[in-house]
Amino acid sequence: MPAIHRRLLLGSALLAAGRPALAQAWPSRPVRLVVPLVPGGTTDLIARVIADPLGRAIGQNVVVENRPGANGWIANDHVMRERPDGHTLIVNNVSTHGINSAMAGDRALVPSRGLTPITNLIEAAQLFLAPADFPVSSLAEFVARAKASPTPLVYASAGVGSYQHIDLETFARRAGISLTHLPLRGAGEMVPVMLRGDAQITEFNISSAMPHIQAGRLRPLAVVSRERVAQLPEVPTTIEAGFPDLVTTLWNGLFAPLGTPAPILATLHAQVTRILRDPEVLANLERQAVRATPSGSPAAFADYVGADVARWTALTREFSIALN
Repeated sequence: MPAIHRRLLLGSALLAAGRPALAQAWPSRPVRLVVPLVPGGTTDLIARVIADPLGRAIGQNVVVENRPGANGWIANDHVMRERPDGHTLIVNNVSTHGINSAMAGDRALVPSRGLTPITNLIEAAQLFLAPADFPVSSLAEFVARAKASPTPLVYASAGVGSYQHIDLETFARRAGISLTHLPLRGAGEMVPVMLRGDAQITEFNISSAMPHIQAGRLRPLAVVSRERVAQLPEVPTTIEAGFPDLVTTLWNGLFAPLGTPAPILATLHAQVTRILRDPEVLANLERQAVRATPSGSPAAFADYVGADVARWTALTREFSIALN
């Protein structure tokens, strides 16, 4: 386990040992489950899936609270400053936790240092997509067309520093092609941009992309994953397409403010793991094209998050991507 995560977990355990009454009294009021994005997305979905059954398990209401803005920084800054007593939690994802931590620079509060990992929740594969009327059906064909084009083709992302930005920049660099970046204000703008023909490639999660694929408006070029997906078994992975380091999983995980007592973390881990193994919950998530991936322990999730932050840190430095 990386040294920083050993220190995080040890610090939580020591604080818990010094405040046994707090851990025993928890929860003494409703628990807030903060979502750093607007309602309706994958992160909001998983928060609402676990909120009610978790509330029943711990004997207090668990209230989902959306605090969108600044790619998750508004919510993270708020939660990191909250009292570490188990009554405020946050559901973060690869962008709001992993990439934000990688690009934080000299910020005093950073998710990877100000939050304690509890467990992974879900993972969802991503797709590279082209407009259906753009004449390519694979990444190889896209690369050939980009090399033959007199002007750079355009890729759309949810904004500077988004996983789409970094992944598609990685793709362009590894393929030896020049692409123009079209940063947008969020993922919701990407499909209209693609359908208008303002961009020739983007990256999107499967559940959001499927209606447009089925309607013949978008064409999948590759799954940005180690394995093919059941929903589109004929679509190859980026690894199969010749890009072995281009693997991004949209993960969502549960975190608490640093210093939250270890007994509370252990209870939350156990109860959320139980919820995510419920057959009805699993079926609901499968319908949303995501899979439950609870971690074996908070320490295991800390290792997972640490490796993810390290990967994004290396890529953002390689491409000189920084927060504005």
